[in-house]
Amino acid sequence: MRRITVSLDSALVELAEAEVAAGRAPSVSAWVAAAIRFRAQARTELIADLVEQERQDPTPQAEIAKLARVLGLPSSTVKGAIQRPGRRARQRRAS
Repeated sequence: MRRITVSLDSALVELAEAEVAAGRAPSVSAWVAAAIRFRAQARTELIADLVEQERQDPTPQAEIAKLARVLGLPSSTVKGAIQRPGRRARQRRAS
């Protein structure tokens, strides 16, 4: 376990403290850790759903081109991101 310091809005601190007082979390740290785990799991599930959706019904080239224009990116970059979401984040963490 590692100790860190974070700043939170007062309302979030009060919410976490209320959860501890009600016995729904053993500590504010545990409540924050559970929230972070929940968010990470939700992101993982969303990416898996998007990958499966893209596998079953690939994004049309016209939509990729439209996204590329709006984002100011090459179509190949947008297509790669659609086909392999989360890949850059994994590469950055490995560095």
